[in-house]
Amino acid sequence: MQFDDESQKRYKAIKEAVEEINSKYKLDIKLREIRIDKFNEGYSYKIDDKILQLIDECGLLIADLTTGNKNVYHELGFLMGLNQGNGRKQCNFILLEQMTEEKKESDIGFNIRAFQQLRFKDTLELKNMLVDSLKEYYKLK
Repeated sequence: MQFDDESQKRYKAIKEAVEEINSKYKLDIKLREIRIDKFNEGYSYKIDDKILQLIDECGLLIADLTTGNKNVYHELGFLMGLNQGNGRKQCNFILLEQMTEEKKESDIGFNIRAFQQLRFKDTLELKNMLVDSLKEYYKLK
């Protein structure tokens, strides 16, 4: 997701959903936002390589498409390419999009429009929908 003041509310809802699943089911699902400006490896590294390494290592990618951030699309496409190259199904990501009064129609890019997205009006709805999706993904129902 793009990190700005507005997206912090969505990030908080995502974090709360993961915490709820962890608490209720006694799990240790780790939520790790990729904010390259917050990583300190103790040495210099190529930023793009680090981001792609983290995506390659993730079990489930949650991508917020709300702002149409080009980097989010690139990162999702990278994961989809890894899946295809490794003969895996495209089932290890959850796509999010906040719908507002100004934005009644989705403006999701053509190549991923066919994939299901969690479309929500507010962060409470996002949290509840994501809890349900995580239960389903991890077969906790």
